[in-house]
Amino acid sequence: MSTAAPRSTTAILLFSRLAGEEAAHKRFGNGPGTVVAAQLIAQATATARQAGVDFLHFGSGQQVGSTFGQRLVSALAYGFGLGYERLVVIGNDCPQLTPAQLRQAVAGLATADAVLGPDLAGGVYLLGVNRAFFAAEAWAALPWQTASLHQALARCLRHAGATVSRLRSLSDINTAHDLAWVLRRLPAAALRRRLLRLLRPAGPVRPALRPRLRAVAVAASLPLRGPPAA
Repeated sequence: MSTAAPRSTTAILLFSRLAGEEAAHKRFGNGPGTVVAAQLIAQATATARQAGVDFLHFGSGQQVGSTFGQRLVSALAYGFGLGYERLVVIGNDCPQLTPAQLRQAVAGLATADAVLGPDLAGGVYLLGVNRAFFAAEAWAALPWQTASLHQALARCLRHAGATVSRLRSLSDINTAHDLAWVLRRLPAAALRRRLLRLLRPAGPVRPALRPRLRAVAVAASLPLRGPPAA
């Protein structure tokens, strides 16, 4: 995580767990699951660094609070405390996100007070906000990690008088099933191949793992198409 003086007025803030924590929380499985999570974090980092603005990585060790909302608010408060006027927050669980879409979010904050990237499950994969509309106490109480988050966050922003722009809907990866679904929709073919290679069993497969691996294999064999628009 950088502590240098801001070189731009906007920063991309990657908010993430450690790879092992991410794999355990999303039940990717032991061993390969941690490596898969590390690949997703590396992909998010590489994508963010191509957005043309400063990059901050706020990991588990820096986060403060007992709830997801409190920890996210601590990350935003840190970023604004460094002197940035606008922050675009992403996680490590949306590998469909491209540098062009991040640049679109950054540009959107020049004309709107906030930018939301809705995910297909009712949450958000991206949150951009101008400093004036960051309300720590109200945001900490929002229903993070639920299917009602996008609507609740948009309502909170509008209530504060903010104008809200939206990006195209994409899919977050919250479970092993989500991972299989997203694999066939990844814009980065190289990442898709790496993830499939990591998920391929090296030896006999336990019966309990067969459905998960079968889902990944089926996903890889289906034709690629983009997610529906918001």
